[in-house]
Amino acid sequence: MCGRGGHEFSWEQVYQYLNIPGQPPAGQFRRLNVAPSTRRGQEVQWTELPAVIEDAEDGRRMVRMVWPLVPGWLKGQLPKFSTANCRSEAGVPFSTTVAGKPAFRTAWKRHQRCLVPFSWFYEWDQRSRPRQPWRVMPVSAPMLVFAGLWDESSPPGGSSFRSFTLVTTEPNDLLRDIGHHRAPVLLAPEQWSAWLTGTAEQAEQLLAPPPEGSLRAHRVTTRVNNPGYQGEELLADADSE
Repeated sequence: MCGRGGHEFSWEQVYQYLNIPGQPPAGQFRRLNVAPSTRRGQEVQWTELPAVIEDAEDGRRMVRMVWPLVPGWLKGQLPKFSTANCRSEAGVPFSTTVAGKPAFRTAWKRHQRCLVPFSWFYEWDQRSRPRQPWRVMPVSAPMLVFAGLWDESSPPGGSSFRSFTLVTTEPNDLLRDIGHHRAPVLLAPEQWSAWLTGTAEQAEQLLAPPPEGSLRAHRVTTRVNNPGYQGEELLADADSE
């Protein structure tokens, strides 16, 4: 799965790379250790991240969305089950798989698909004890662009908000080599329009492992295990220490 990541880019970079019209906000977006929203006692610490949607009236635009996905029928309440990722299955049509997932099937049926930019994501080697974290980055692209589904939910007496999940698939060789069994669906620029506005059949064809050679990875400190830790140490190669 992809349940942790990082952002280090300017809004201008996002707008240019993702072909978003209009004036980008000023400044940088930098968070070295990003986790989905969490519940602490009775309070929720919400995580809001940039995502891109496209529609016939307003075209392509960037919006803020909560991570993970909050189904509309939960009325704005953070799910007690994991919705950070939506799993696709090899050899099974995604429409069939997602039809059995109540949290996600409405978003898929309504073609509520989005692009979610990340600078990198973290994965943990499932074979090691303690599990070794890795930082996974693009080899040449300025950022990673993941396939997401979004939904809208309205808490009683509050304002509605959008939220997203990342679609996952089988790993490529790199992720297998570092001991992980899933991968986020990574989309190339020529695939973005099909994911955002294509038919369900066109979108399903994009659910494939990341292309070989598109990603690189290095070990990082286990301090990343603490979602609240944001130290520069997270960017260092643990093997060089």
